[in-house]
Amino acid sequence: MDGDYRPRMQLLEWTRIGKGMLVGRAKIRLPNQLEIADIGIFVGRDGARWAQLPSEIVRDQAGQPLKDDRGKPRYRSPLKWATRQLQEQFSYALIDLIEAEHGPIDVRAPERPLL
Repeated sequence: MDGDYRPRMQLLEWTRIGKGMLVGRAKIRLPNQLEIADIGIFVGRDGARWAQLPSEIVRDQAGQPLKDDRGKPRYRSPLKWATRQLQEQFSYALIDLIEAEHGPIDVRAPERPLL
C-alpha cells in the first residue's frame, strides 16, 4: 500500500432541501467507519457555507420545546468538534465532497419579476 494513502470521508447520502438557509442534509462515513446521518448543510445570507452535526430541539420537563429570545426553537447537539478549526475543516471537506459528486450546493432559483 502507498505510504501517502489516507482513508477519506465518504458521502453516503445527499438530500437537497432548500428551506431557508438549510440547503440539504448529508450522511457520511468517517475513515474509522463511524456513520453520521442528518448533517445539515447551510448557506448564509452572506454566502458563508457550513456543515452542522445533527442536533435536536431542547425541551423542558413537560416535553415542550424551549425557545430563544426571538421565539425560535433552541437546538443542541450531542456531538461536538474539539476546536473551531476542526469544525471548519470538516465543513469545508464535506461541502467539497458534496459538490464534487452533486454540483454546487448553493444554486438558487432565479428571482421572479414582480408583476
